[in-house]
Amino acid sequence: MEAISPLHPSDRERVVVFLGFLTSEECRKACCEHAQPEVLAATLTKLWFEEIYIPGETAVEGIKPVPAPEDCTRFNACFSAEELTMLERFHGFFELRLNFLINQVHGRAFFPDNDSWRSVLQHARYLLAELDPDPEWLRTMLEALIEKLQAGQLMEGLRSPRQLLSPCDT
Repeated sequence: MEAISPLHPSDRERVVVFLGFLTSEECRKACCEHAQPEVLAATLTKLWFEEIYIPGETAVEGIKPVPAPEDCTRFNACFSAEELTMLERFHGFFELRLNFLINQVHGRAFFPDNDSWRSVLQHARYLLAELDPDPEWLRTMLEALIEKLQAGQLMEGLRSPRQLLSPCDT
């Protein structure tokens, strides 16, 4: 993995940190103290479709603008052709499960803890393993995300993983 710098996160880092968080039992347990699992799942789903997976055109709520070609080019440059194929497959698999989102009172979307959600998590684990992140780096990032979660700043950490590291860590 490339050296971490305080500049904007690469799309690869955002994908890896997102998948690491999504598949981490420790992170999900920490989240249960702050949000219902169904609400967290819906929030993470929206984040994947609307911010993390740049080439996708699916939006969970509302309409996602067509991604700019330069954003897609930047995203694609972060992955090998094989990795891009795996990302597309995961995205498609995840997209097929969006029908299981249930609109509840106040228009909030909840993703039930069922076989479909567990399948998404399992596929995310496979994809993360194929992306082969540095385990120490990922562990450090996930620990920092848990700290962000406890400070009420989880989404900011997932959107900009490099901000999780203090200046002395970069």
